[in-house]
Amino acid sequence: MKKVLSFILILSLLLTFAFPVAKAGTIATKIDYITAGEFVTSLLLGAKVKPDGIADYWGKAVKMGLIPGEVKKDKPLTRAQASYIVWKLINSVPELRDKNIPVKTVVLSPVDYTFWTGGDPTHNFRGAYVAWGPGDGYDFPETQFNSKYAVMAYDLVVIDKYYKDGTIKTVHVWNRLKDYFLPLDWWKVLQRFMRENPDKVKFDLPQERLKAQVWVLGHHSLLGGSPTITDKNFVSTVQNRELYKLYYEPKRNDKLAYWSGCYTFFTYKFDFPPDGIWFTKPRYFQIFLNYLEFGKYKSTNIDDWQWTAELNPVTNEALNRWLMKLPRKFPLDWTRFKYICSDFNRIPALYQEAVLRLADLGIIQPEANVDVNVFKKKFKTIRNYVTWQLNLPPKMDMPDIRFNAGKLLTRAEAVDMIARVFDESKRVVFDELTFENDTIDDYGWNHYTSGTRWAVDVLYFHVGKTITYRIDELWQLLYLVKYELTQKRNITNLYDSLYKRFMPVQILFRFGYGSIGTPSRWISLYDGTI
Repeated sequence: MKKVLSFILILSLLLTFAFPVAKAGTIATKIDYITAGEFVTSLLLGAKVKPDGIADYWGKAVKMGLIPGEVKKDKPLTRAQASYIVWKLINSVPELRDKNIPVKTVVLSPVDYTFWTGGDPTHNFRGAYVAWGPGDGYDFPETQFNSKYAVMAYDLVVIDKYYKDGTIKTVHVWNRLKDYFLPLDWWKVLQRFMRENPDKVKFDLPQERLKAQVWVLGHHSLLGGSPTITDKNFVSTVQNRELYKLYYEPKRNDKLAYWSGCYTFFTYKFDFPPDGIWFTKPRYFQIFLNYLEFGKYKSTNIDDWQWTAELNPVTNEALNRWLMKLPRKFPLDWTRFKYICSDFNRIPALYQEAVLRLADLGIIQPEANVDVNVFKKKFKTIRNYVTWQLNLPPKMDMPDIRFNAGKLLTRAEAVDMIARVFDESKRVVFDELTFENDTIDDYGWNHYTSGTRWAVDVLYFHVGKTITYRIDELWQLLYLVKYELTQKRNITNLYDSLYKRFMPVQILFRFGYGSIGTPSRWISLYDGTI
């Protein structure tokens, strides 16, 4: 880090004092533009690329294929041209390529993420987005195991990017399904699935899902499970059952009948908290899935569909995969900025990919041409809190967001851009927000609420020191960035604790739809834009 800071300081001094002020055209201006030669020299110095001859960085850049034909060494650069040079350099220098271009990208559905089975099965909790229990004691339907809320969560995905050095970068992406408003249309999605896949309307819970830590994080009474069992051989009907293997308990008439007529499996329950106050060693834990219901998808009452195992993406892997293939509002990769920025099509074709790639990396940022005063009026909620009726919000035009890629690059902008190439902490991705999130450990233990005792706790919290969200509801995104996050507020009470550390910011599924905020305060994630 010290080396990076030293380089940035040297770069700033170099660009400020070592080169003459560039001129735009033939008229001298007060704006200090950088020339292509200055920019390339500073960039290659930072990348530790050796020049050809004595300090001939320009010649080296030409040989490397970094310089577009129209760019001249002693002339100013446009933002698009500078982006092209940076993107070409990233691809040409192995160290930069390895840090910026993932070797693998995995897109996880809400079910894939909640019931994630990667790594050590005793420490694989990452967070949760779908309901997984029969309720939290307060009758919140979003914490009950039903298909309605599981399907509603598919407006969100989690993207893991894997890099050559073993680093994994994760972003939680709110990107609505196209043509569906899931709070009202969840049943239409299920109806379409049944019509297109009549042979796949069935119970299909992959065995790997049984290894997810989320099963053992709440009260056993909420999970439909029994108290912790120290003897794996104990089970009401069959001896020596295997871990993570699903069995069916036949109906019984004796004192164990309560735990019969349902599916069951064994998993590990480890000591929570890690200090060993409760138990001294891991124990086997038997999970009884006695809340599963079958056959209700045949009902003519669509509300019954949410309670049937055959139409829940947790217990129907084919439905999980099918939902992930439905088109979304924006692409999930770097090409999304084509549709976010109104002036993209005016960028010359040669520079388009570079501009998109650097925006995705946070090295350049589009500009939102929005008057901050527009945010002083709160957006209307989709929920009528008098009648509790769910409504579509008023339709809003897309906010004016532009690359302005044809503008000349100033010296100050060049310093900032080059610094971001070599220091990721300075990068800002336009549609992403990162919040502190230091309350959950990798056991799933919530150190703020003294235990994940209720399903609602697991639904709203995640592991890790920070969490990054990408928000495609652009007016809501700008509302957060341009207004909420810039307001000075006294955060000594719950209402104003949205960004306070002990109340992590999360994607919530409360009162009918997704929101961003905390359980005490939230902002609806739907702004009416197309």
